[in-house]
Amino acid sequence: MCSLLYLCTMILKKKTNNNPIKTKKKSGSGYDAMMKHLISKKGGTPRQYEQLMDVIAYHETGPRQRMKANAVQLIKDAEGNLVPQGVGKGLFMFEAGEKADGITSVNRTYREFKNNNISIPNWLEEAYKQKSLDASKLTAEQQKVLFIGKYLQHPSADLGKYVSGDITAKDFWGKYHHAGGASTDYDLFEDSTASFMKSDYYKGDATNKEEKVFFFF
Repeated sequence: MCSLLYLCTMILKKKTNNNPIKTKKKSGSGYDAMMKHLISKKGGTPRQYEQLMDVIAYHETGPRQRMKANAVQLIKDAEGNLVPQGVGKGLFMFEAGEKADGITSVNRTYREFKNNNISIPNWLEEAYKQKSLDASKLTAEQQKVLFIGKYLQHPSADLGKYVSGDITAKDFWGKYHHAGGASTDYDLFEDSTASFMKSDYYKGDATNKEEKVFFFF
């Protein structure tokens, strides 16, 4: 009898060890889910939104850190040299600091995921617990998730108006992303866009009828 009980106990232990309870991990950037969500709300195609993000990132990162996810805003030091020590971080130069653009983008994106019952990725869960964000520590896809989430929760910006042609990339950048008022250098953005369209980052003119054209200017 004792031998039988011992044998049953060992069998149960073996089954328990080989079949642990598995929890679903929310790994990955969440980019595919966010892009699908964006299109369901605003229409358009992934390529249209990707081109908008790419042309803005191309401009924001500048010629010295072109399209680098770990880019840091260049500022002049005491000797007049440009050094990567500014508050702008990453592809879109989200500003680091408490109540700054970076953490605001995190909060808006988290809210967009939660309000629409989209699985929140682990990296966003962790970022949401912080008081500041250094976007240069995130991957390119994670930063694009923040870009989309930020503007889906923005009080006045509308990504759908870009794909419909009601606002250009230049004006979207100037009014909502750079948001520098009278100091906004639209000519410089146009120069960046002209350079972008000659680069490998530009994916060419739209061929899909739904995409129409890319509204850069």
